[in-house]
Amino acid sequence: MTSLLLESLQQYPAEALSPTLVALQEAQKILPPPHPVWLISTSVWQQLRSGVIPLWQAACDRWQEVPPNAADFRALALEMTHELPPLDVGELETIFAACHHFWQQQGGESHLVLTTYLWQEAVDLPWGLGRGTVLHHPSLPLCHQALEAAFAALVEAKNLYTYWQQGWDFCRLKVVILLYPLSTIVASGWWTGSDPTFQAIASGVTLPHHGIPLPPRGIELTPAEEQYLQQACRGSASHLWVWHRSQTQVWWGQCLPEPLPLAPLPQAVERTLIAEGLPAAPGQAIAPALVVTDPCAPAAVAGQILVSKSIPPHWLPLVSAAVGVICEQGGLTSHGAILARELGRPAVVGVVNATQQISSGMTLFLDGHRGSIYQLPPEPLPVVATPSPQTPSLPTVKRLPLQVMVNVSQVSALRVLRSLPCDGIGLLRSELMLLAFLDHRHPCHWLEHGEAEELRDRWVQHLCEFMRAIAPRPLFYRTLDLRPADYRQLLGGHQFEPATDWGLRGVSRYPHCPELFHLELSALAIAHRLEACPLRIILPFVRSVSEVVYCQKALAQHGLTAKAGVELWVMAEVPAVLFLLSDLANLGVAGITIGTNDLTQLLLGIDRETTLPDFNEDHPAVKKAIAQLIQQAKAHHLRCHLCGEAPARYPHWLPWLIDLGIDGISVGPEVVTQVLDQF
Repeated sequence: MTSLLLESLQQYPAEALSPTLVALQEAQKILPPPHPVWLISTSVWQQLRSGVIPLWQAACDRWQEVPPNAADFRALALEMTHELPPLDVGELETIFAACHHFWQQQGGESHLVLTTYLWQEAVDLPWGLGRGTVLHHPSLPLCHQALEAAFAALVEAKNLYTYWQQGWDFCRLKVVILLYPLSTIVASGWWTGSDPTFQAIASGVTLPHHGIPLPPRGIELTPAEEQYLQQACRGSASHLWVWHRSQTQVWWGQCLPEPLPLAPLPQAVERTLIAEGLPAAPGQAIAPALVVTDPCAPAAVAGQILVSKSIPPHWLPLVSAAVGVICEQGGLTSHGAILARELGRPAVVGVVNATQQISSGMTLFLDGHRGSIYQLPPEPLPVVATPSPQTPSLPTVKRLPLQVMVNVSQVSALRVLRSLPCDGIGLLRSELMLLAFLDHRHPCHWLEHGEAEELRDRWVQHLCEFMRAIAPRPLFYRTLDLRPADYRQLLGGHQFEPATDWGLRGVSRYPHCPELFHLELSALAIAHRLEACPLRIILPFVRSVSEVVYCQKALAQHGLTAKAGVELWVMAEVPAVLFLLSDLANLGVAGITIGTNDLTQLLLGIDRETTLPDFNEDHPAVKKAIAQLIQQAKAHHLRCHLCGEAPARYPHWLPWLIDLGIDGISVGPEVVTQVLDQF
């Protein structure tokens, strides 16, 4: 067992640090933060890796003769993970006591920030390879688990692929983890480049570890504060910095190795239109292209435009780290489009032969508003990304004839959600939420290896973050709808996922894997007890009354009943529900949520990765089915919501839905203001 050794950043020898950490060390001497800063010593990783280096060396020898594929990296990752010894808490208990002392002195909320730094031979590796975590209201066990997960992430398949692809010697990799406590702060933001641009994010401590931060909202630094920060990091302007601001001071929190300059879009730049597609997510980006055709995608995509045939959901970390997305396949409701919109990444989908027309390293101008892709001259240009404008908070919320809610799956969306003029979270996509903390492992793989409690704790932590952000407004949580094609790619997925993609969708899977369903309900029950947020549970892909009865019994075992203030809803996305509403009402179901994406897909016989402009939610058959569902729901005294982007995409939909008497709609955060402006 390896013991955790922590040392003060300021007392750590500079010659044993990466260039970025040396820059941070010097900056914090000039501008000391109000909190202590520790490093987990490089010796910890040196001890941990002793058992996995022979595995890496043997694999590299094999791959010299036979090039590896995705399965090879996944198999090696699993083998290496099993060889990593457990971490003893070591000095962590003492450090945690010091954190508690700091939190008590400062007052307010308590948070713990952990960031992994990697380098080799005094050269920083892209920070997208490491893990950035903010633990809210942390405990010693949660902190210990997060550190173990951070080290385990270094031998994930996607990272191993990147080491091999880039020619980095895994055996000489140096790793430290930066760790520091935070109390409640006003804002955090980026600073980078020779022309400093300060940007504030929403109140709280959700730090921008991946991708592009939100545009400034609400909080701005004074000129004196800007000058103060600039003086503290003089000579290191090329790095990417993270700053924090409390009520009384501002300071540098981190220095990251991969600069991501944010600058105005050059106006007079020669450009050549090379491709067009569907504008799936608004915004613009200028950056080098990274073309990915291997199913085992690389990890180091930060600061680049990701170009691929499609974006499966388990590529969530890649979309988060990229500055833009281009897909050959997919429509406006594909997973790649949904993830890009939620994460604020400009995206164009349905681009014919994109992976053939575009080559890695080509400088692109991606216009997510128009669906256009331009090639720029080869001269070096700064990486520029302009996400879609986020919704400003409104002084008052209009009294509307229906509720307007939001669809989310990632905690990164909470920065906008806290001040968004909406009536709640209308759909929390649990299967996409899980991808943020599964560590590329199938959830049943966690259960098989006796790690159910850790998975549940991560589940609870994420649920509580969503609940705290939206309360006292309600949260509609859709239970797991694991699509076999998506989850089959995770570690262990081929063992637990059926060969066909339509059989075990939604609730039909629960009797076949009751352990996972009950683990999910246990997490929901704990979060419901911890947070004062109205909880609505939605059952996905319902095809029979017996499925709902099975779920009701399981919910009752965990105390998730109407008596406890929990409402049960059903997704109306399979056409069969058209003929089941009377039975559902008799069971005590509170309402239905019409899922326009799957309903359109099943009624018209299309899939999300196919671009067929004439076959969409506005098709007469789909609209007639929706009208019938709303009318029948009213007749059986069921509340009725609609989930999807159609009310924002088609101006005639909103008055049509209101005339039908719908109770609410749920759309992406980026279009809430657009919908409200229609009233």
